Amino acid sequence: MPLLTRDKFLKRIKSVKLIVLDVDGVLTDDMIFVGPDGFELKRFFVSDGLAIRLLTKLGVETGIISARHSAATDARMSELKIPYVYQDMDKIGCFHDMLKRAGISPDETIFMGNDILDIEVMEAAGTAACPADAVREVVRVAHHKTKRTGGHGAVRDLYELVARAKGRKLIDLI
Repeated sequence: MPLLTRDKFLKRIKSVKLIVLDVDGVLTDDMIFVGPDGFELKRFFVSDGLAIRLLTKLGVETGIISARHSAATDARMSELKIPYVYQDMDKIGCFHDMLKRAGISPDETIFMGNDILDIEVMEAAGTAACPADAVREVVRVAHHKTKRTGGHGAVRDLYELVARAKGRKLIDLI
């Protein structure tokens, strides 16, 4: 599917109520640091977190679906007060459970993913987005590709567009 123009994308996301994100490659730069004892560290972009927190003031919630469990992800999602946190290989099952828990339809969602494990959920969501450095198979099913890469502001870019589609700017939400 061809990427939408900015105006068409803004119109499409005006009524979004839930943004669902992959973690590795979207909220992070797709890298993990693992120590000899198995302790894992991830690097999250702070401005993405701020955007997530501010957009909740517009009634837009966030959920994550990651194919792999990580204590670092648990810690960051808890800090951001993200209500829907799934870490399981069955991404599409997690997505449908999230929709049921949130009481919304797929048309009211955006899913942002970066790799082939995300395609099924991107196709099920009302709108699909991806970071600038997503794999080509993902770009082919996305409605929007951010200017920034995963872990370096891609989520911030998306959240700013959602705020704009709703007639606001993130700065207005402070």
